[in-house]
Amino acid sequence: MTSSRHSKVDYLRVSVTDRCNFQCKYCVPPWGRHFLPQSEILTYEEIAEIVRCFKEIGLNSVRLTGGEPLIRKKLENLVLTLNEMGLEDISLTTNGFFLEEKARVLFDSGLRRVNISIDSLKEEKFSYLTGVDALKKVIRGLEKALEVGFSPVKVNVVFIKGFNDDEIEDFIKFSEAFGVEVRFIELMPVGGKFFSSRHFLSVDKIKELVESKYGKLIPAKTFKKGPSKSYRVPGTNAIIGFIPSVSRHFCATCNRLRLTSDGKLRFCLMRDEEIDLKSLLRSGDYSREKLFEILKNAVKIKKNFTGISALKGSGCERAMFTIGG
Repeated sequence: MTSSRHSKVDYLRVSVTDRCNFQCKYCVPPWGRHFLPQSEILTYEEIAEIVRCFKEIGLNSVRLTGGEPLIRKKLENLVLTLNEMGLEDISLTTNGFFLEEKARVLFDSGLRRVNISIDSLKEEKFSYLTGVDALKKVIRGLEKALEVGFSPVKVNVVFIKGFNDDEIEDFIKFSEAFGVEVRFIELMPVGGKFFSSRHFLSVDKIKELVESKYGKLIPAKTFKKGPSKSYRVPGTNAIIGFIPSVSRHFCATCNRLRLTSDGKLRFCLMRDEEIDLKSLLRSGDYSREKLFEILKNAVKIKKNFTGISALKGSGCERAMFTIGG
């Protein structure tokens, strides 16, 4: 695998906060969560400055994440600023809790795509996993997003063997009922107590289970910026996707960098090398030229990443909620 085969780096995932109103058991580390003071979080102006510079070297897509991004006040102001930059795509990943109230203003500010995390369609399981009795509210948020015009709306499902893997058929029916793509994601070793080999279920196994009931899946072309492979489910109108976060790497096609809420630029979710952009932005001798050079160099480094280098990396010590997924 060589750098010449590497995808263009044109996608930035921006964590706008480390705070979340859910306490998902695969995300919260055993030692709990300690949130940063607001002064340590990048301001919207600082985020916009970074994105503006990145755009000059080829960035065309931004995804807003958290924590839970809709906890951050006036997120629509950041969306509006990003939209005015002429980016090709601005999207959001959310737990959906606040979406019912925020969908309209976010859409009016220029947001068009949203991914909603729903890991169980059974209220008791959902409440146990997230610590919040909110499944009905999240689904109302999804319905509101569809109503105001978001397209596509996608649902992210982390399957946990022995916990929610009996809901595969339920999620296929959910996809058909709401007209949304449901993406099955492998459990990753970056969070709470649920990660272990006995809880891990590969997307290959999930696909095998689906095909044993419905027949061979049909490849589907859908709007995507990430590693998901999408399929139509035979005999239904459902569309499902698979994201092999653990079972196989996709380094050669990875086109993304990550900006943490405390201003660190990360090359890879599973590696802890970071560049401290916040310190530069807040230094007395900051200049856009300095930021531009750092970002250009970061893109060059990213293009040289391979699966082997990722596996030999230092690993991921930060909890997922501090990175942004």
